[in-house]
Amino acid sequence: MGNHSSSGSVDAATAKTGFPQGMTGLPDHVVVFVHGMGKALKGGALQEWAQPLMLSLHDLSVHSTGNAEKPALTITSADAVGHAPEAWVKVLKGYNADGTPHYLNVLMTEASWGKDFEPATASATFSWALGTAWKVYTRSVDLLRWNLYPGTRNLSSLRWLGTKFLHAVLPLVAYAVGFILVAAALFLLWLAILLAKVPVLGRWVGSFVSLFADFLGDPTVWKRKPLQAAAMRQRVRDTLRRWNHGLKVPITVVAHSQGAAIAGQLLFQDSENRGKVTNFVTVGSGLDLLGYAQWGGPDGHGPVADWLALPVPDRPRWINVWGKFDFVPAGPIATAAGGRLPLFAEIYNRDDDGDGGPGPEEHPVYNRSALIYDHIVYSRNRIEVIDPLARLIFDPPSQPVAEFGSDPRVLAFPGIENDGRLKPHRVMVKSLGVTRLLAVLTGAIGAPSVLSWLGSMGWARAAVRCGTGEGGQDPWWSSWLCSGATYHWNSPADWLILAMAAAVIAAVVIGLLNGPVWGRFHGRLERRYKASVSLSSVPGSSPGNPWWNVAGYLGSAAALGVVLPILIVRPSWPWLVAYAAGAALWAVCFTKTGIAGLAARVPQGSGAEEPAAEEPAAEEPAAEEPADELAAAEPAGEQPATG
Repeated sequence: MGNHSSSGSVDAATAKTGFPQGMTGLPDHVVVFVHGMGKALKGGALQEWAQPLMLSLHDLSVHSTGNAEKPALTITSADAVGHAPEAWVKVLKGYNADGTPHYLNVLMTEASWGKDFEPATASATFSWALGTAWKVYTRSVDLLRWNLYPGTRNLSSLRWLGTKFLHAVLPLVAYAVGFILVAAALFLLWLAILLAKVPVLGRWVGSFVSLFADFLGDPTVWKRKPLQAAAMRQRVRDTLRRWNHGLKVPITVVAHSQGAAIAGQLLFQDSENRGKVTNFVTVGSGLDLLGYAQWGGPDGHGPVADWLALPVPDRPRWINVWGKFDFVPAGPIATAAGGRLPLFAEIYNRDDDGDGGPGPEEHPVYNRSALIYDHIVYSRNRIEVIDPLARLIFDPPSQPVAEFGSDPRVLAFPGIENDGRLKPHRVMVKSLGVTRLLAVLTGAIGAPSVLSWLGSMGWARAAVRCGTGEGGQDPWWSSWLCSGATYHWNSPADWLILAMAAAVIAAVVIGLLNGPVWGRFHGRLERRYKASVSLSSVPGSSPGNPWWNVAGYLGSAAALGVVLPILIVRPSWPWLVAYAAGAALWAVCFTKTGIAGLAARVPQGSGAEEPAAEEPAAEEPAAEEPADELAAAEPAGEQPATG
């Protein structure tokens, strides 16, 4: 790959194109981030993804060069809030024959539509959500079933029998509980929308309804407002067209959630304007759930079929990354004819025959073991998302794009070889679910004691204005605390207040253990090198055995979430049995962590009949294209990077 970071004065053409000071050519790689649903701040997607990506690129450079003299990564220019937010970075790849450093120039930018128009109204959004809720609900339960898949039948194994029992029981419980929760949430949402129109009550619930419309209004617009959907695609198109065919600059598009649906339709259907993309990385993709927008191109046969129908020179590597509990993608993406079940079988059961049918490269990852939270933390998953993305840029696959699906063993998005952090990371992520369960138990056994204690405290009674012991009247809104000295689960009259108190206690415990405590230990685990005051990574300095961080988190969770509540509350033996059963699930967290990605399945000859020579000549872009100005900045006699 060519080095375009040579020093020298900036000529007029370069200055005209807006290259940062010291840059006299094209970037070696362009990374475009496309955000998901909701109102996104200008520059928000860039800042969310670029910072961790730079850390991983820095560590890759340190690992590759072992350099301690030249800077491994330098931010040359950054504009995070401008009309086109972008950051230019130089990453040290090695040294030339004459001993001079060889840098990889990477441009990171975003395609953002969040401020272009107002989202759909709350009523329209609710109407769309009502029709989509059932699909999300059933897909989520299917995802849970496969996450509990016991593997090949083995009646002599106690582990297999236990997992098979959970596989049979938990989805049924999820079906029942999930249906109740979804129905209740939709009813409360509908009620809130109605109350928001009442003059007085509207002031109390209006902000919640607005938040709901802002968050889910984008998907509603994408499906029901073709003009605004076209404006979304235009933002992505304008960003990509700056780097068209003639410049031969490798482009990686990282698209999250709804952004994957928008970018996918543009890349797979808009043959005249899509531009050439090298890698299409979808994370938490909404492409399968939301589908294409109306009037965006031919009807097509679905994303996978349309991707495979592209001629080889135009077909990007498609890498689909999804959290194991993310309800939006809810697993791999497949053709409409084949469905997702064969793909699930291939990913979770490696003994299964076949390859799951055609489709992109699939990568299930461990985010946070939570249906909703899994969808929003991909950029914080350094080990399974950010590090492989950095490798894709720093050390791209040697296979040409036209051949990336020829070898079923080849992954374009692999993690670090022999990464000692991977299994500890997955164990810690799985342990988050156990911690939540123990927190719920802590809330249940602690609620009666906490309420009884508060009811006996003078400051608490004064704070809620309880009546005096001489017959003073208790306010109606605080009688739950003032009315009695003790609370019991065997009293139905106390159930509501006990449930509310238990929820608050559980939320506090989860917020502590799965927040700063988990972040502290996992943040140390995900580092490849020890940090110092002046350097983000010190070459050759190991951060220590990652299993110590696992032990630190599990020990902290056991102490704060199990031992301390037992010592304070001293629960009866049924609660102790429940605690012991819940804590025993931590042992399960150490098993079944070897799930791996599935290489792209491209049928033999798919798109290969289209010769590259039939592509329209792009060496001389149209005069009105911004790319002309960029091409003029390319130094004479130097060929742009091909990746």
